[in-house]
Amino acid sequence: MFDLAKAISANTTSEPEERGPAGFSLFYQTPECHNLVLEVCRFEGWPTPHCQRESQGINPEKLQDIVILELNDSDNVVADARQFASQMPNKKGIIIIGKEDAITTMRALKEMGFYYLFWPVGKQELTEFLHHVHANQQKFSGVSQNRKAKRVAVVGSRGGCGNTLIATELASALAGSGAETILVDHKYCHSNIDIILGQKDLAKQDVKNISLQLHELDEDAAFSYLTQVSRRLSLLGLTGESPQRELTEFSHTLCDLLLRRANFLIEDYSASIDFPLEIETLIQRSDMIVLVLEPSVTSLRNGQQLLEAVAKHNLDSGDETRVLLVANYHRPESAFSLSLQEMKQYMEREMDIVIPFNKQTSHLVLEGRRLHKQESGKQKPLTALYRLINGQLAPQKSSPLTLFKEVFKR
Repeated sequence: MFDLAKAISANTTSEPEERGPAGFSLFYQTPECHNLVLEVCRFEGWPTPHCQRESQGINPEKLQDIVILELNDSDNVVADARQFASQMPNKKGIIIIGKEDAITTMRALKEMGFYYLFWPVGKQELTEFLHHVHANQQKFSGVSQNRKAKRVAVVGSRGGCGNTLIATELASALAGSGAETILVDHKYCHSNIDIILGQKDLAKQDVKNISLQLHELDEDAAFSYLTQVSRRLSLLGLTGESPQRELTEFSHTLCDLLLRRANFLIEDYSASIDFPLEIETLIQRSDMIVLVLEPSVTSLRNGQQLLEAVAKHNLDSGDETRVLLVANYHRPESAFSLSLQEMKQYMEREMDIVIPFNKQTSHLVLEGRRLHKQESGKQKPLTALYRLINGQLAPQKSSPLTLFKEVFKR
């Protein structure tokens, strides 16, 4: 028998519908913006925002659902917003408030996955804007869909040029700067990335233990295949007896599913990988390519082919895939047949980063030490590399290689 009283009672005791965001993080520059956000939250009955000065830095682990970053005092809103981008989890709604009334500013911030609100703004307009952002976050729609990991391919121009070491150092430095980073090892057999990471017991995922088919995988399943290396650094490393092409396809699928779980995906394409590198696929899947060279004819010839392929792809597609050239002196300078100047002439451009030979490198690696943390002096090539990847300015380069002699100190 239908109990009307029970039905009414059950209906009236249901949980109320959520009216707004669970919380805000506000990084402000002016008291006017600070007071306005507080007033809106009080009026709407929303939680009091976690507020701090923009100059005090960001702790990604304490960020709320919606992050408001005031840049009214900024001389370049896009450049300053980019400094914060790598520290912002991709699933947060990020709102930039600024005084630049330019289409180029709004377009650049949209490409970064940031909402932009032009100042000055009234209480009603800010309230409606925050409702709009919250609604988009609930549906995983809107500008925040552009918040995906930046994919960086570290490519060796020949075997043994130090590609894996550089990829590992880059990933470690980015993670140390506060960015959630995934290091992807594309060497599926006989990889030594565990030694370079300083974790000899590091186990790679055997694909025979993965029960799901590629089309059945989702983001959570992909995340479970990561191995935690440090606080913000994870490794995606697969192994198995499957054909190399199948392992590569599996790895690429997992990477695609993890784009919203990290700020950076650093993919190690060592020249010693056990399958031919499909350059066109590499270019299409990468936002940036770090090309590791050594001062040898073979290395430069292979590197030039990749540069030409990227230039052709950019011309045909209208993309702007960027290539950074890294000259790595993994042996003494006298052991190579070419000089730094000859490398420049052959590649028809300057080297972006020059890493000098350091006889202590192998010992530091075996001790589990990170090389970028040992750099000292004015020239810090590994630090400069991660800063370039992160959209920051690198230290000024000096042409003579001799200035790099004291780069690493124990």
